[in-house]
Amino acid sequence: MIYFKLNDGNKVPALGLGTYKITDRKDMEEAVQAAFENGYTYFDTAAFYENEDLLGLSLKNSPKKREDYQIATKVWPTMFGESLTKKSIDNSLKALQTDYIDIIHLHWYGKYFDQAWKVFEDYKRQGIVKSIAVCNFNQEQLNELSKIGQKPVMDQLESNPYLQNNDLVSYLNDNKIIHQAWSPLARGKDGIFNDPILVKISKKYNKSPAQLALRWNIQRQTMVIPKSLHKNRIKENISIFDFTLTNEEMEQIKSLDKNLSHSHRPDDEAWLKEIGRS
Repeated sequence: MIYFKLNDGNKVPALGLGTYKITDRKDMEEAVQAAFENGYTYFDTAAFYENEDLLGLSLKNSPKKREDYQIATKVWPTMFGESLTKKSIDNSLKALQTDYIDIIHLHWYGKYFDQAWKVFEDYKRQGIVKSIAVCNFNQEQLNELSKIGQKPVMDQLESNPYLQNNDLVSYLNDNKIIHQAWSPLARGKDGIFNDPILVKISKKYNKSPAQLALRWNIQRQTMVIPKSLHKNRIKENISIFDFTLTNEEMEQIKSLDKNLSHSHRPDDEAWLKEIGRS
């Protein structure tokens, strides 16, 4: 495993398990078990996913000690504001059956994000959360956040070879903010697994195109959190630390950028208004 050092001194593995849309207890238990069996130590969830309780129970029932793994969760924009953000974090702690959260994110930019961030900083001072971060923030929003207080340790963005966010990633690197990729495999859409360049390079290393996509992101200093319910896929996703792409191969994959998104952009004003409070 490769580890990335955060700007607050903590560190995270280069790859973790995403849990979006895992809402069945048995599915979560099996995913967590398979993850631990294959060396995962980082689990990403969110209040919005409505599965923190399932993840918390699965982790609690595992033979692992709390210090053996990291949990990341998020606060939704409708819970921004001093009292609401405290309530959201406290609810997450209870659902996850833990007395601390390793990384807490603002899930999107939204009204009262400044008040939420101050709560994050306060909980960090108390040791209730170890690191504070954001999701889906663009450069303008990050600049606005920088005027309020502490710098976030990471920005979680929809990112994969077909949606690379290169300018924003450069900004994050320059500011020592880890880029974390959600949907790092583009949900298998747009024919990404049949892309000729990925297929050609994958044959050289006897790896799958999906493994190539994950390895490429990690080599550009991006943490990835692929989600899967399947034991074989969970194992395959983490089996990417026994080879290294050449500079030429990195550039070939970089050439695949199509700016294709399957979600909302950080600057989608209609979406931000929909999920926030007027």
